[in-house]
Amino acid sequence: MQITITKVVSKNFFIDFISTIQNFLGKNLTRYEDMINKGIKQIEKEIEGKKLSWFRYEITQLTNGAVAIVFYGEDDE
Repeated sequence: MQITITKVVSKNFFIDFISTIQNFLGKNLTRYEDMINKGIKQIEKEIEGKKLSWFRYEITQLTNGAVAIVFYGEDDE
């Protein structure tokens, strides 16, 4: 059975401001990394206990400061 889960995560103005400065200085954008990891963890909770034959994540920027994380996979059951 095919599984598709979509999560949309965003950040706030303060995080966006700090990330802009980090990007300007050439540093890692840890706030964005945290935002994406949060969405992936939410998906992992939903698929917990399922045996998957394959899966993949697709991350797409929706607007400045918001991304859609789409999980595709197939359950062996």
